[in-house]
Amino acid sequence: MKISVVNSNDIEVYQNTLNEHLMSVFGQDSRVVLNREFVCAVLIEDENQLVATGLAYSRTMKQNATNFKAGIIGGVSVRADKRGLGLAKVIIKELEQCLVSVGVTHSFLFAYQPDVYRSSGYTELTAAIHYFDLTQNKWQQFVYRGGMVKCFKGGKPLSDQLIEFNGCVY
Repeated sequence: MKISVVNSNDIEVYQNTLNEHLMSVFGQDSRVVLNREFVCAVLIEDENQLVATGLAYSRTMKQNATNFKAGIIGGVSVRADKRGLGLAKVIIKELEQCLVSVGVTHSFLFAYQPDVYRSSGYTELTAAIHYFDLTQNKWQQFVYRGGMVKCFKGGKPLSDQLIEFNGCVY
């Protein structure tokens, strides 16, 4: 299997392939979001076929009076016939390295199956987040079930107080 880490300067070449993969795993409306927050993508290929992906984004967030640089991991998807091989864990490790390299102190993800991410050091996110809901086109606030967080070196543990997400979730 071939693992590639693609940064924001080179991602457009992979956009159509990524979208096809995401739609095949998650459904018709799943697409890669390329914006100023995009940091990198991890692509895993087997026999020249894309079998797993993950995306990383970064922005400044706030809890109480504390601002921190945060990463958001999204689009972690493994083709059904390749699940159970540890590919999601490989993707997470590579995405985290990208995020830490740009100064991120906390990483968030929103999981369909949270147990997959516990072994990578993620814990349940118990704080409510204030975020922009792209589907409803308005700001929302609630505790995401399946929301997870990881604190990296230099980051202070988060409390149960509201986190200002300063944008959407991926």
